[in-house]
Amino acid sequence: ILCLARPPLIIELSDSRRLRVKSYSRFNKGLQKRFYEWLILQHYSKGTNYVYRQSVRLFVQFLGDKAATKVTHIEVRKFMLYLAENRCSIFSACRHLQGVRRFYDFLNLGGLVSYVAPRLVAIRCLPSKIPIHLSEKEVRRLIAASNTPREIALTEFFYATGCRLGEGLRLTVQDLDLDARTARVTGKFGKSRIVLLTRTAAEALRTYIGEEKTGYVFRQDYSPQKGTLVLHHGKWTGRWQDHGSPTGTTYHSKILGEERTTSREDAQASLNAILASACMGRPKRKEPLTNTTVAVVIRKIARRAGLHRATAHMLRHSFATHLYENGADVFAIQTLLGHVRTETTVRYLRVSAFRLVEVFERCHPLGIYHDKTQAKA
Repeated sequence: ILCLARPPLIIELSDSRRLRVKSYSRFNKGLQKRFYEWLILQHYSKGTNYVYRQSVRLFVQFLGDKAATKVTHIEVRKFMLYLAENRCSIFSACRHLQGVRRFYDFLNLGGLVSYVAPRLVAIRCLPSKIPIHLSEKEVRRLIAASNTPREIALTEFFYATGCRLGEGLRLTVQDLDLDARTARVTGKFGKSRIVLLTRTAAEALRTYIGEEKTGYVFRQDYSPQKGTLVLHHGKWTGRWQDHGSPTGTTYHSKILGEERTTSREDAQASLNAILASACMGRPKRKEPLTNTTVAVVIRKIARRAGLHRATAHMLRHSFATHLYENGADVFAIQTLLGHVRTETTVRYLRVSAFRLVEVFERCHPLGIYHDKTQAKA
């Protein structure tokens, strides 16, 4: 990939001045493009690919006319200072530093640099973030605030299975066994696992899917169109789309009367009579929902439920925490979440204050539990 990357040419003039034929900025962008191709070859996930591309794009923009192959740890440190001065959080700064390190790993593999300069730059350890989760009462409020079949299926599925957002969006109808209340999801690195569904989640999915036999489970759900009535050159014109045509969507436009002889109410009534015999329902798209769409949908549900914030990943945290608080084994939770290491699962498990009080009173030698035992004795 790097065989086409060549540094800018320098021409010596008679008065010892130098004329740059090609700018280093263009050279850096060429390396940047080849790095993007390398990320695809390495089969990084879409999320990781996006993060690395953003970090390298920002770093190349910061370098300006300086060659990326001549960068030392001093320039990398100045880049981190630039991020800090622009109010970049410590988490974002670490993410950008990781992306730049991967970029120079790529250059080092291609022989363009002799060492990886960003790896000589360290940043302070990140503060441990405690995953945010909802209480059982808040989850019930979230599910109760779901109105449409799609909203109910989304909230029920992610809380019942604890799946990652990408795993749920890639789920197909063929992967579901609603009678056995199981689903096969594909997680990171293409690993598949079986997750379990609650009774209410299975019923919600059955209602939402209907007679569908193939395709993604969670797809874009369009509301039926109502047609459009406009006044064009003194004439009432109705416009609509007919989705029942064998050749696909057909666009229609019809004059319903003139403004001086026909009122808006009469024109709207004529349009409604025409639309009654047209196929106004929009067909479902074959592509799954996007991350942004799911985030917007769950945010709207949380607003109706009176919650400050809710996301699909918070439902995953809640799934793990509630199982643990009700006595589930850590290794069972690890299997259901699809974690490779137990340390990752432990981060999701957060004991509530009520359980801490219960454990304290039950286990402390001078707790209430021991006082009652001694009183009975």
